[in-house]
Amino acid sequence: MAKQPLEKSERLKRRFLDYRKYARQLSDKALDRELAALERFDVWNGRKDFEKFHIEWAMGFRSNLEQAKGATGKPLSKSTTRAIIATMREFTIWLSQQEGFRSRIRTSDADYFNLSRRDEAEARASSRRPAPSIKQAQRAFDLMPSTTPREMRDKAVFAVLCLTGIRVGALVSLRIRHIDLDEKSVTQNPREVATKFGKRIDTFFAKGFPEAETALRTWIAYLEDEALYGPDDPLFPATAIAPTSNTGFKVEGFDRRPWKSTEPVRKIVKTAFQAAKLDSFGPHAFRHMRLSIAHPSRKSSPQRRTSVIPMF
Repeated sequence: MAKQPLEKSERLKRRFLDYRKYARQLSDKALDRELAALERFDVWNGRKDFEKFHIEWAMGFRSNLEQAKGATGKPLSKSTTRAIIATMREFTIWLSQQEGFRSRIRTSDADYFNLSRRDEAEARASSRRPAPSIKQAQRAFDLMPSTTPREMRDKAVFAVLCLTGIRVGALVSLRIRHIDLDEKSVTQNPREVATKFGKRIDTFFAKGFPEAETALRTWIAYLEDEALYGPDDPLFPATAIAPTSNTGFKVEGFDRRPWKSTEPVRKIVKTAFQAAKLDSFGPHAFRHMRLSIAHPSRKSSPQRRTSVIPMF
């Protein structure tokens, strides 16, 4: 039978996560991963009191991770192992500075939470991410219908991804005024757009995809001239669902609000590629497509970031 968590250990974890959130400014998603890493270690270690910490715990945990398997039944990737180990290293350093632990845990004890040099190099090595070719993206785009307003919106979503490689979280929070069709650019102001790390990003349209520009221009014209949307309204409004007496609900126009999640965009992209009988790529694949086109001899790397998507 699994041991119950120690109340004092749970309080320590919560204080550590508060530190990581407010002092280190980690996102909620990153905090969830760190909490999972702490819990993994705690369960493996039999819920022992952190006050009894010993470097043998770190060495044993690393050996355990080398043999561990993920939810798919495959061994943990080196990058996943590295992320778990890194959390434990940060936790140990933080713990060594807390009242009641300074005489028991040294900062240097955290060094035992490290991968071998070979595993560290493998974890850091970038791998080629699945991404469509420009011809695949064009084919999927060309086959998307654009008869109804909803189809026009969905095609414009695909167009913006092709033109900019924008992150899906930012895309769903765009307003009409963030698009400059004359300058062919998108302004991602972190006060209004959900950019990564809250950075301002000015993205310019990639060359070579005039059909996407036309679809986006047509969609914005519809919003402004027919739907009477203003600059502060969402570029991609959510589908409105109206109740009916027969079937319960039906699609009826748009709500004057953005999507609440990124799932509709993922569905639009997946459906478009499937209709073209291609692999089901996700929205993030467009970023890798843009990078692979701009730098065909270089593998895309998550460590290399730019505020402007390269044009080709």
